[in-house]
Formats: sequence, C-alpha cells, structure tokens
Amino acid sequence: MVVPKEEKDKLVYDMKFSSVVPGRVTGDNKSHELKPIDLAMKLHYIKGLYFFRNNKTNNNNNDNNDNDSLISLVEFKKPMFEWLVSYFMTCGRIRLSSDPEARPILKLNDAGIRLVEARSSKTVHEWLAMEGLPSLQDQLVYGHALGPELGFSPLAFIQVTWFKCGGISVGLYWAHVLGDVFSASAFMNVLGQHLQGKKAQVLAYPDHLRPEYPLASPSQEPLSLKRVDSVGDYWAPATNCKMGTHFFKLSSTQLAQLVSKVHGPNEDEQGMAKCFEVISAIMWKTLAKIRKDLEPRVVTVCRPKSLDRDHAIPHNGQVISTLMVNFSASNVDVLELMSMITESKVDESNIIEEVVEKDNGKFNYIIYGANLTLVDMEDANIYGFKVEGQCPIFANYTIGGVGEGGSILVLPGAKDEKTRDNNSGKVIVVTLPEYELEPLKNELKKEWYLA
Repeated sequence: MVVPKEEKDKLVYDMKFSSVVPGRVTGDNKSHELKPIDLAMKLHYIKGLYFFRNNKTNNNNNDNNDNDSLISLVEFKKPMFEWLVSYFMTCGRIRLSSDPEARPILKLNDAGIRLVEARSSKTVHEWLAMEGLPSLQDQLVYGHALGPELGFSPLAFIQVTWFKCGGISVGLYWAHVLGDVFSASAFMNVLGQHLQGKKAQVLAYPDHLRPEYPLASPSQEPLSLKRVDSVGDYWAPATNCKMGTHFFKLSSTQLAQLVSKVHGPNEDEQGMAKCFEVISAIMWKTLAKIRKDLEPRVVTVCRPKSLDRDHAIPHNGQVISTLMVNFSASNVDVLELMSMITESKVDESNIIEEVVEKDNGKFNYIIYGANLTLVDMEDANIYGFKVEGQCPIFANYTIGGVGEGGSILVLPGAKDEKTRDNNSGKVIVVTLPEYELEPLKNELKKEWYLA
C-alpha cells in the first residue's frame, strides 16, 4: 500500500512521554564500569519493533477505545517497575570524569528509561502492508543519540503505539553501550514475562567462554574497527552518505528453494534451519558484483558467544571476527564463500578491547559498516516477547550508526500460521548506502528470485 507523502508524518499522533524507574532503590553512589568493547560501540544504537494483533475483538474500527485494545497503558506500565529492579543498569546515565585519563562510567542513579505512548489511525495489518516499511519504522521507535548532555540522556526508550484495530506495536531504542542485540532482545523477553506476573530476579554476570575461532595477534591492528572523527559529548553517528534500510522476508518455501539452489536438492531440513552462511555468502557475492572495483575484500562477521541472555546482565558479548580475501568475491562460487565465512575467520574481539583500553575511550569508532558486516541473529529469540500471552505477528531489529561498508542482519521470521509450518523462514535486514539498495534488489531478484 502506497502512503501519500503528505500523510506520512500524520501516521502516528498523540505522543506522550514519561519515565519509568526501578521499583526499589539501587543504592547510593553506585556505578557500572563500561568495558572497552562497550565504548567501541558507543556510536551504535539498536532498534527493535514488535507488532501484536488484537485478540479481544474482531472490530477493526474501534477508534482506539482502550477497553477494546489488546492491553491498556496501565496494564502495560504497572509491571515495568518490578522489571527494572532486575535491569537497574538500563536506568542509569553516562558520566564523564574530570580526570582526562579516566573512562566514562555508567552512574546507577535510577533516573529511569523513557516510556512513550502514541496512537495511529492505521490498523496493524495496514501498517505492515505499507510500502517503505523500514523508512516508517522510526515513527514507532522513538529515541535519540546520547548527549550532548550525557548526564540527562536515557539509555533506553520504549514506545507503545495503539492502532485503530486495538492491536499494538512495541518499539525499543537501545544504546549499544548497554549490550548487543541479544541482550536487547532478552530485555524485552523478560518484560513479557513480567507482564504475565513474574517477579524480579537477580541477573548474573556472563561467563567468559573459550574463543571459538583463532585469535588475532596482539600486534595486529583490528580490521573490524574504524576510527572516526571526534563527536565530543554528543554520541551521534555520522556518515558521508545517506544510508537506507530494506527488509527481505523469506518464507520457509523460499528459503528451501534458495538452499536447494546453493547446495543441491538433497540438503536436509537441519541444513535449511541454519542459513546464515548461505544468505551472507549470497549477499557478499552480489554486493561485490555491484561495487565492482570497490567491492569488499575484508568482511566482518558478528556472532553471539552465548544465546542464554534472559538471566544475564546486559553486555556486549558478540564474537567479532574478520576474514580477508585477495580475489573478487563476484567470481567465486557461493559454497566457497560460505566455507570461508565458517572456517577462515579471525577473532578480533581481544585486540578491539586492547585498542580501546589504551585510549581510555577518548576516541570514537564504528564496527558495523567499517567493512561489510554480517550479523548472525537467526537464533535470537525475538519472538519470545509476549503481550497478553501472544507472540508478535512480526518482529525485527535494525542497527543504527552503520558505516558505508553496510550491514546484513539475518533474523528469524514469524511462523506461518496458515500452513502451520514449524520452519519460520528468515528476515534479512540490509543497511547500505541508499544508492546501492535498488541495484541490490534488482540483482537479487534476477539471480536468486528474492524480492
């Protein structure tokens, strides 16, 4: 459905803002140390968005009557105070030290997260059917970069939007200094548990896992880390060109066809369930063809160290690795690129920590988009956030502050309720320089039947 330009700014209205704080005081003069990997992510932001239909009524024109909505504001907000007792660190604020040698810290002052309530004149299904869905997402996910007054900037925003049909969307805006996409997703899943009456629990610090891939030499400069111009106290990302985002939604049937084209018709169902390498290799090869002489010769791969985040303090726990090639990926078979993505990576997580540790957070970096960045989220439990016992009918995550190298996120798709197919398909979230999106869509449609 095409939305007239003059209507785009009127899709969401009646926005109201409040703060939600932990239901118990965290304590006096407490702080949370920001690790070097957290500061390496300070110019990146995570956006999550969940859509829920209304199961209380079949009326699609209830004029936003809260009695007919899936959940009321009071019902949504009341459990949040107990929820934030566990996630007290998200309610803190960044503090800069007067000592130039000291790193920024997170002051645990219970200042709270920001809650935004809004309304839309559309139904959930009308919104999801609109053209340019990614470009409209910001209307449902309110938030802003940290600073310039860091001591007053919330680290997390939650926006609840009530649609005409009584369904809702819940948007999360999350500063990446708090943790990665898996921690952000767990944050929302635990909120869903509190909406069902769960009580606060003490979150554990993450275990230090043994590296899965070969470690980079400490003497090497990390290829995955790009230093950018100083931003002062306003931690806002900046790029030299306009970036755009597009979603590719693959059903389980489309996914099976894609895997069959790469592997052959005998690939088993287990191979179909894990498709990150297939999708990443196809995207890499296609972008190499589009970029020609400027094609990526270094690729960054981000994967989680652990998937069990519901009981862990939010943290940046991804394995950040790179692989370098001396050939044109556009001329190489997809299976060979898949093999390299699986086996030829070098884990740079340790040297990223070392570099940022040395400069005490004085300099600014980006990781996503420093090179073409492939992010494996296909095992993330983004459909684990429930409202009134319902799973979202569609959920997605995007990353802000992506550099010109671009990023590819591979996410699980929603299960097909009509076919009752347990294979949920995938959602590919592509963020690239805007001028590359149309050539990419055309090439993927021609070569791989993706649209």
